[in-house]
Amino acid sequence: MNVSQSAIVPPMSAKAFSVSTGQTVRVIDIDGRQPGDFVAFKADDFAVSLSQARSRVENQRVTVTQGHSLWTNTFPPEIIFTIVQDTHGAHDLLYTPCCRYALETRFGVSRDGCLEQLVKALEPWGVKPHEVPDPLNLFFDVAVDGAGGMEIRRPASIPGSSIELKAAMDCVVAISTCSVSSPDRENSAYQIEILDR
Repeated sequence: MNVSQSAIVPPMSAKAFSVSTGQTVRVIDIDGRQPGDFVAFKADDFAVSLSQARSRVENQRVTVTQGHSLWTNTFPPEIIFTIVQDTHGAHDLLYTPCCRYALETRFGVSRDGCLEQLVKALEPWGVKPHEVPDPLNLFFDVAVDGAGGMEIRRPASIPGSSIELKAAMDCVVAISTCSVSSPDRENSAYQIEILDR
C-alpha cells in the first residue's frame, strides 16, 4: 500500500485533491468527534458531481458506511466512490454544508463555514458556491424520528476513527473540517491520505 499524497486539513478549513480511478481516500479524525464534509467532481467534467440525494436513493439509506457507494448526479447515475473501510459506522446524507449564513443565524458566530472553505479549496478549478454539491457529512450523527423530524446528535467518533473511499473515476475531491463549535470540544483536524490501491 503506497501513500501517494498526505496532508492535514486544519480545524475550520478545507483542502482539495486530485484522485485517480482506483485510488483510495482515507480520512482520519485525529482527535475524534470532528464532523466534516466530503464533496467530489468528475475530473474532466465538473458538471458531474457527487449527489447526496441520488446516494440516498441508490443505497436506500440516509447514512452510509462500509460497502455503500456514493453516486453521481447524472442520468443514469454512476458510482463515483465506494466506501471500502469505515471504523466509525455511519456518515450522514441529509445535511447541507454549514455556511456563514447558518453559523450567524443558528449559532450566533460570524465566520466562514464548510461551504466557504470548500469554495476556497476548489478555487484553482473555478468552482462557485452554487456549484458545490451537498456533501457526504463525515462523522456526523443525525437521527430521524417517526414524524420525519431531524436531530443532530453529539459527535461520537473516537480519536483515530477513519473512513476509506475508493474512486470509481478520476475525480477532484474537497474535504472540510466543520466550523460549528461545541461547548465541550475544540474544533480539530483531519489527516488525509491518498492510497494507491
